[in-house]
Amino acid sequence: MSKTDTQITEFNFDGQVTYVFFDGSKPKYLQLMTSEGLHLIKLSKESRSVCERLLIPGRQVQVSGMKKYDPKSGKIKLQAEQVMALNATGQPSSSPCSSQKEAKKTCPGKAQILICDKSDCRKKGGNHLCSALETVVKERGLEEQVTIKKTGCLKRCKAGPNVVMMPDKTRYSRVNPKEVPELIAKHF
Repeated sequence: MSKTDTQITEFNFDGQVTYVFFDGSKPKYLQLMTSEGLHLIKLSKESRSVCERLLIPGRQVQVSGMKKYDPKSGKIKLQAEQVMALNATGQPSSSPCSSQKEAKKTCPGKAQILICDKSDCRKKGGNHLCSALETVVKERGLEEQVTIKKTGCLKRCKAGPNVVMMPDKTRYSRVNPKEVPELIAKHF
């Protein structure tokens, strides 16, 4: 089993807007000077138009969002989900500009396990993996919270069978049915 997904954590920075990069008329990136240094932060699509009035160079803001670290390349990507203006005392001065993603996080939906159902993955044990997943989900009483769904190609067929755990989109390749209890315990 190999995990191909990046490591995702949350971040929260207080700092001064030094520059705003625009894509047409909407802001796309924010350059923020913090005590830790200079950060380039991508604005989520939902927050670009909402937060435009806060993104003035020289303004103190608080930015929170998701930090993605790719261990293969060593790159860190920051994506803002919430931007708040700070007053002179360093306290948030107004209601936050946040994206719609936060509203989605508060109302959890039914989790899904996606399994590739194409011939290459089936030949490499996809059917056995699917039945093992169904068995473990039933044994642990998770039928109400978790749906197992056979899908089309999930790419990386040579490394099959492939599984994606939703909603966090964690990908696993070369999954052995013996590893299923560990995966279910980790995600649910």
